[in-house]
Amino acid sequence: MISRTLKHVVLALIVFIWVVPFVALVTTSLRSDVASKTSGFWTAFTPTELGHRFGTHDKGDDTAFLVMKGNIFERLNKDKDSYKVDGSIKSIMFKGRVPDPENEGKTKLIRKLVPVNEAMDVRGGEFIFQSNGDFVWTFETESAPKPKNLDVFIDQDPVFGLDAYAEVLFANKNVPNALISSFIVTIPATIIPITIAAFAAYAFAWMSFPGRDWLFVIVVSLMVVPTQLAFLPVLQGFSGVASWATSLNAMLTDCESTQTCQVASKSFASLWVTHTAFGLPLAIYLLRNYIVGLPRELLESARIDGANHLQIFTRLIVPLSVPALASFSIFQFLWVWNDLIVALYIGPSDASDLVFPIRLQKQLGTFKDQLHLLNASAVISIIVPVIVFLSMQKYFIRGLLAGSVKGG
Repeated sequence: MISRTLKHVVLALIVFIWVVPFVALVTTSLRSDVASKTSGFWTAFTPTELGHRFGTHDKGDDTAFLVMKGNIFERLNKDKDSYKVDGSIKSIMFKGRVPDPENEGKTKLIRKLVPVNEAMDVRGGEFIFQSNGDFVWTFETESAPKPKNLDVFIDQDPVFGLDAYAEVLFANKNVPNALISSFIVTIPATIIPITIAAFAAYAFAWMSFPGRDWLFVIVVSLMVVPTQLAFLPVLQGFSGVASWATSLNAMLTDCESTQTCQVASKSFASLWVTHTAFGLPLAIYLLRNYIVGLPRELLESARIDGANHLQIFTRLIVPLSVPALASFSIFQFLWVWNDLIVALYIGPSDASDLVFPIRLQKQLGTFKDQLHLLNASAVISIIVPVIVFLSMQKYFIRGLLAGSVKGG
């Protein structure tokens, strides 16, 4: 009983650790710039006291009056299409000169918070406001005072909007370009290794050839090679290929006249090759362990019926291996989509071709303290892998466990 309770506690703790940062990202991305800077995301769901500045009336309005009536919320929301302020007025900061009781005939500058229903002197008139935002500005004689800006403190109701998403998606092309680049890299870098690994796994599981077991041991051993250790030889290899391709381009075409002979050593293709190479060992290992556990009688029956290896693979192995294929697809997709270090060193460096993780890293300097914009970009980058995971989760546990416990 204690062991079961402990498991539930640990599981709940893991869920909490993962869910809270995601809720923080989403919440901050839906808040206004002012709100995200002045209070934590945990205050977004309850009324929070925030400061705002409003003007008593518009500039250029020189209409004389004895009594002016208005509403603070209407003034604050006058030019807003979203994140409209609503709630309860708490106080207004009064700043001005008043008679000095200690020095007759002189004044002194004071600052104080004026509560609801307490009169305050604003440009020679009596200004009184209510908690619902209504205010009355009264003068003894008809006057046309200049607008007065006042700082008001409001127990503000929660308010959310999609302005941050609209800004990062439509105000500039960086985020849309990064999304397209990530799809260009991720989709081929997921399909290619799965396709190659499926063929290789079938060969290791059901085909006999010299050195099969030793070759499988070598493939499995490659899983322990650190990615960082391979960067130097990989970069040298791509540089050599690019130099050879540049020379071949110059020899076979007239590119020298247009100065287009240079072939880049860092491109989407280099990312496809690198991610395929790094992903193949694990893919082959998981798929081989799954395929080797399939019923031998089924394959022997197919051979008796005259099916060759290709027909057995395409008509039997692939349909039966969908859970394992889906499991690795999730792993590979998430790894490539969220990869930063490989894309940084191997991928293209042109600003329009940067993948999403690099674009996010650069936005730390671009958006600086604009947390709502940075978090909106982070949420956009999270949405795609979440959709992929949720759409394929029914295969995830079944395929992964089957591929790791069966052997042959």
